[in-house]
Amino acid sequence: MKSNTIKIIIFLTCMYFCSTVFISCEDHKSAVPDNNYVNTWILDNMQEYYFWNSYIPSNPDKGQYPDKFFYSLLYKYNQLDGDRFSWIQENYVDLLENLSGVSSGDLGFEYTFIGYDDDKVFGEVLYVKPGTNIENQGVKRGNAFCKINGTELDMNNYLSLLQKESMTITFNDPLLIGNTISFNNERDVTVTKARYAENPVFMDSIYEVNGKKIGYVIYNFFASDKGDNSKTYDKHLNSIFGDFKSAGVDNVIVDLRYNSGGSVVSATNLASMLASPLNTNDVFYMLKFNNNTAEENTSVNFVSKIEDTEISINNIGNNLQKLCFITSQWSASASEMVIIGLKPFMNDKIIIVGDATVGKSYASVSFYEKNNPRNKWGMQPLVAKYTNGNGELVPATGFIPDYLLKETFVIPKKQLGDTDEELLKAAINAISGLPVSQNLQRQSAPGVSIIGTSVDKKAYSNQSILEKIKK
Repeated sequence: MKSNTIKIIIFLTCMYFCSTVFISCEDHKSAVPDNNYVNTWILDNMQEYYFWNSYIPSNPDKGQYPDKFFYSLLYKYNQLDGDRFSWIQENYVDLLENLSGVSSGDLGFEYTFIGYDDDKVFGEVLYVKPGTNIENQGVKRGNAFCKINGTELDMNNYLSLLQKESMTITFNDPLLIGNTISFNNERDVTVTKARYAENPVFMDSIYEVNGKKIGYVIYNFFASDKGDNSKTYDKHLNSIFGDFKSAGVDNVIVDLRYNSGGSVVSATNLASMLASPLNTNDVFYMLKFNNNTAEENTSVNFVSKIEDTEISINNIGNNLQKLCFITSQWSASASEMVIIGLKPFMNDKIIIVGDATVGKSYASVSFYEKNNPRNKWGMQPLVAKYTNGNGELVPATGFIPDYLLKETFVIPKKQLGDTDEELLKAAINAISGLPVSQNLQRQSAPGVSIIGTSVDKKAYSNQSILEKIKK
């Protein structure tokens, strides 16, 4: 598949899947899966497009299973340089669906696993997805679970117990006092994994505080739609900003605490809704590819319409006194792109509240062969580095917030959208000129540690997804 005539072009119009690059090869009707064939395909494309292609080993072992072979090609990460984010999946259909937030085996909620008392574990619900069976059974953010099918979670079993398609999860209400965790109000809930398409626009609201009208939106990943080219999610987000504008909102909080990235098309749309001023001659971000790419440097401007539609962007930037981003240790890539891309134009208006972000200035594309029985794999390698219009990178250590606050060890957690919820309250106070509590500074409670999270397992995690590679 390697070809010197293939050129990477960034489109504002998607042809098939808004957050991927679609490389289609000839159909093969009679072949069977073949590791050597797959590994040759992997190597050819990585040598052509991978950002660090000059670091690929000269004689890699093609006898390995494809995922091991793929990871053996990556430029090893060390401290502030290297590849932390490229990945491969055995089924490209799953990869493409996951990039748009579609899961075939979804629990209905996102969670963290917390270790305590040496080898004990409990899960904590970060947020419940709307319209799911788990929501209908009354499970809420902040609930904990210590048992699955009657077995208590510990360091040896907490991952395996969650793998069943159907299970009984015992939920309760956790309480952390000092270094002691207790659990109350135990109840059993039947959970069956199901196919679910998550809308990244989780919620929105308008608050009036201290004479200011504050618009609030929680945005959990960047995708235009569920893969059907309808632009449903982009349109939804745009309509919210239209409502903000009509209501006279003069400050905005964008909550990216669970947003690990996604489509740069959606990132461009969001940035264009926030930019002050909105000028389509201004550069939002620039890309640098490897030396094989015909267009080694590409720039993308702010936009006035939702791509592939005639719907005008509802820009609210000129109305804003302050623009606040809520971030966390999971905020990455396209989330960081929006912040860095707006800084040249709005630096004096931007406030960041929460935890330090990941620190990722790279973008990826999707490679797969459609309908080829010899190769079902899909890979998502990094192919470009991005900067803002001034050439500034996201810091490798991430953005350090103006108000460094960590929700991780707030137990129990208040509901998202509640003005007393710790990070939202801090953001509102920062905008309103009120004192911001520094009570969330601690890294952890002694003997308590985060050991895993479903947010990290999302396939669209930590990615800026580019557009189509075209011959």
